[in-house]
Parts: sequence; C-alpha cells; structure tokens
Amino acid sequence: MLPVVSEFSRIVEIPGVIHYPRMAELNPAVEIHELDKDMVKFTVKNIDLATANTLRRVMIAEVPTLAIEFVTVDINTTVLHDQFLAHRLGLIPLNSREVERFNYPRDCDCPGGCEKCQIKYSLHVKNTSEDVRDVTTKDLQPEGNNGVWPVHTSEDNAILIVRLGKNQELKLSAIAIKGIGKEHAKWIPVAVATFQIDPIIRINDEVMDRLDEKQMQDVVKCCPKKVYKYRADRGIEVVDNRRCVYCRECLKVSEEWEVEDIEELISIQQSKDTFIFTIESTGVIAPEGILTIAIDRLVVRLFGLESY
Repeated sequence: MLPVVSEFSRIVEIPGVIHYPRMAELNPAVEIHELDKDMVKFTVKNIDLATANTLRRVMIAEVPTLAIEFVTVDINTTVLHDQFLAHRLGLIPLNSREVERFNYPRDCDCPGGCEKCQIKYSLHVKNTSEDVRDVTTKDLQPEGNNGVWPVHTSEDNAILIVRLGKNQELKLSAIAIKGIGKEHAKWIPVAVATFQIDPIIRINDEVMDRLDEKQMQDVVKCCPKKVYKYRADRGIEVVDNRRCVYCRECLKVSEEWEVEDIEELISIQQSKDTFIFTIESTGVIAPEGILTIAIDRLVVRLFGLESY
C-alpha cells in the first residue's frame, strides 16, 4: 500500500463552501493502491457520491493539456483529404507535463501567437521507394526547444498518421495550443476515468449453517469475480469484497432453495463514503499528476463560488 495523499483534505479548508453535512469532520483522504506510468488505482474515503463524481468529471474536463488546433497543408497527395489528416493530428497526444508554463491563447498578451501560447510543428515526407511508407508521429517535428514531443515517438510505439504509396507526398505545418476537455475531446488527459462504489458484503452465519456443502460451493462457484471461497471448516468466506460488480448472482443462485430465511444469507450494500477510482492516462500527463491537478482545479472552482 502506497502512502496516503493528503491534498484532497484541502477542499474542506475553504470557508463558505462546506455545504455537505459533516464534511469538515469527515477528513477526506486519498489512498493509492496501484501506480505505474499509465494507470493509478486509488480509494477516496470520507466523501459523498456527489463529490466523488465531481472529482471524476474534473479529471476528464478541467485538467489542461496541449493538442494540435491549427493545421496548414501545403502538399497532400495521400489517400486522405486535408480535413481527415487535421482531425488525426489533433488527436495525437502531446507531452503536457509542463503545460502550466504555457498560457491559454485567450489569456496571452501577444497579438497573434508566441512561444508562450503556441507550439509549432512541421512535417514533410515524400515516398520515393516502391514500398509503402508509414508517416508516424516520429515524423512530426516540433520547432525550437520547447520539448513538447508527441507522447509515442519510438519506432515501436509511434502513432500512424497516414501511409504513402510510391511518389506520394505530405507537407504540412501545425500549431498546438493549451486547452481543456470541456472544449474538445482532444484535450482530455485520460483514456479511462471511472469509480466504483465500495461494496459492503456480509454473510449471515446462522443461515449459512443451514446449507449443505454442495449449496455453499454453488454460491462460491456462481460468482464470476471470485469474491468468495469455500473452506470446509468455516463455510463461505469473502476473499475480496472489492472484486464485486453487483451482479447479484450469489443471491439468485439460492432463490429456489427451501432453506429458512435464505434471502438473508448474503447482504450486499453500497458504501456511502468510500469510492474506488481507476484512472488511465493517455500519456500526456502522469496519472498521479492528473489527480493532483484535478484537486487543484476543484479547489480553485470552490474558491470561485465563494466570491459570488
């Protein structure tokens, strides 16, 4: 288990915006379970459903990234028309780990674009061979030393833009700007942003004692996520309640058994204050960075509400 991240608790420190019952006393906290370069899985404790969904939506729609917005095509003899190519270029993930050093174009003081609000790219490929030539993100070259390269630039991971036949040519220039997912999907930093309400599973020992061995094993086997296991000396046990997807197969399998109070064998309820998040980054920002920036944006928004 990785250390608890405490940034979320800053939300309750904002005066005038604590509208949820007992929010200040709950002391929200984030506990990270899995973390790698592309994905983070964590639990947020001591918040309500509305706050959990707000955090999810902020990670999708409010975390700023960089993406190509303008494309000028000089030569295009490929099989794809200009608008198709511009759309594909816009969806290429660009390294946005230092996005905060760039301004939104609408907030920049420059008259028509500068290095503080724009990143320029160029691409020029002509196929002079008999073989098909792949044009990929490694052919998209940033101008200057801004360090904003496409996320996948190696030979193995480069993203395909278009394929050129013999004597086909593509020459274009592009401009990337800062934006958020609420404006267009190309600025969304996550491929997956979901949360599951923490399941609470309880087994009634008195009812379980009325079952025979085969019935208990049937309950264990019917679960597609292997939430339960059978032990000869203890009967049915919960292995990992967080595997549960609320399919209720464990309840359905016993519906026709002639056992007293069989409907009380297993109780499955949803926690009211614990939520399990899974966030997968597109690669533009580290997954833990997305979480931290989302919390910062949420705090700023709540401060904005206080000013009204």
